Amino acid sequence: MATIPSGGRPTIANQPDESAGIGNDGNLPTDVFVPIGFFCCDAIGQNGWLPTDQIRLPIEDLGFRQGVTAVERLRTYDRRPFAVDRHLQRFAQTLRSIGMDASVSMDAIERLIDEIIDRNRDWVSQQVDVGITVWATPGRRLSNQGGVTYAVHLNPIDHEAVRIRRTEGQSVVLTDIRQPAPDCWPRSAKVRSRLHYFLADQQSESIRRGSTGVLRDEDDSWTESSVANLALVVDDELVFAPVDRVLPGVTQCIVREIAWNQGIDCRNQLIQTVDIGRAQAMLLMGTDTGLWFASEVWDGQGNCIRSFDRPTKVSLTKRLQTAMPQSSTGLPL
Repeated sequence: MATIPSGGRPTIANQPDESAGIGNDGNLPTDVFVPIGFFCCDAIGQNGWLPTDQIRLPIEDLGFRQGVTAVERLRTYDRRPFAVDRHLQRFAQTLRSIGMDASVSMDAIERLIDEIIDRNRDWVSQQVDVGITVWATPGRRLSNQGGVTYAVHLNPIDHEAVRIRRTEGQSVVLTDIRQPAPDCWPRSAKVRSRLHYFLADQQSESIRRGSTGVLRDEDDSWTESSVANLALVVDDELVFAPVDRVLPGVTQCIVREIAWNQGIDCRNQLIQTVDIGRAQAMLLMGTDTGLWFASEVWDGQGNCIRSFDRPTKVSLTKRLQTAMPQSSTGLPL
């Protein structure tokens, strides 16, 4: 049974040679734009570093056949991985919820995260700041006896899109797509079974280009989108969805802590359409973009039901943005 090693340096097997554009030290030359990642898959005999465009799931892997994939998304700020402990705590919780926790060592994953930045330092320098993705599947068998499949790899961040969202906001569409019920799988689990998010974004894109689609709950309250947790600013307080209704966002947690430090009250309650109508602002929180805001809200029939002014320098939104950590691009989180 192949598992992520619990100590020492991960096995470096099937190391790409220089004919693949990778130096012996594993660093990318400056003229090569494909980073390397760590990939372990018993089915194809892979256990080591290789270019990320060569990471492929075999068709018999349950991650492909049934979408059974635990995932965690991180990013760097100032070229350093951000909030690693929080992200790995959530990843461990996801693994526990799908019965894979015994197969994965968080200490080993943390070492791989540090190592992948070092091995790709030239590429990372070109990108300024990057995303980091960690995922694991049961492999070919539900029992994991055939060995888990897992990977750690980098992905670029669209810094221009991030800038626009933070400064100009993003359109939000309240879609007709419902969240899967909690008895399907825990909403605290971050997984790659994301058809509902895809359908929500498909509907939102048909209504407003570049928007993000929010999922409806069974009681017609609003939960989250594929890229963001939501919060409303109501009477200078922050209103979040109930914790058991949404993914426990790392950025959302950081925003709450900053709000608490600034004396801003926070509460959890069902977010209804009427609440959006009377809110001063709608905040969006997610890993790649950090903290941004809704510029307008549309319903599933294509009607704009709420427009928001851009936040002023003294607004609650701007105060929170300013307090977030800074990135290498000079933009706030």
